[in-house]
Amino acid sequence: MKKIFFLLLATALIVSCSSDDNNNDNDYYNLDTDIIFTFKDSNGNDLLNPNNPNAYLSEPIKIFYLKENGEIEEVYNSNLDASRNFKIITPEDSGSDIYAFQLFPNTYIMENAVTYIEWNDTETDIIKTNYRYGDNYTVCNKVWYNDTNVWTENTDINTGRIFEIIKN
Repeated sequence: MKKIFFLLLATALIVSCSSDDNNNDNDYYNLDTDIIFTFKDSNGNDLLNPNNPNAYLSEPIKIFYLKENGEIEEVYNSNLDASRNFKIITPEDSGSDIYAFQLFPNTYIMENAVTYIEWNDTETDIIKTNYRYGDNYTVCNKVWYNDTNVWTENTDINTGRIFEIIKN
């Protein structure tokens, strides 16, 4: 009886496994939308370094998306590592000597999608993004920071979406 059970179990495992040699494109989706900022003041001080008394600390930061219906929605996804759709990258994380702000912007809208970064009770920045998309991908191709175009995709050169912002 045990031999029959193990034989049936082994057969079920073999039948349930399948070769994926044809790389079915429907199983793959490329979501390439994150943006990385560094923030410095006019004196060159890192505004994300918690040792700076004027630093932006992660606790009060909130991210909001402007939806197609005109509503503004605060972003919170408890099942994600970056539950508020941003992450502060430390020098230990990046291997560099500066801190960075990684944002996962609004993708509800493909053109002129608006994301608000509320740093604290008195300061909010606006990120606007455009995307190119197809059946198996969504890729950010333009970024505006407070209505200034800071990046446009160049498909010939992969420059990444990394920006230094000087805040007054």
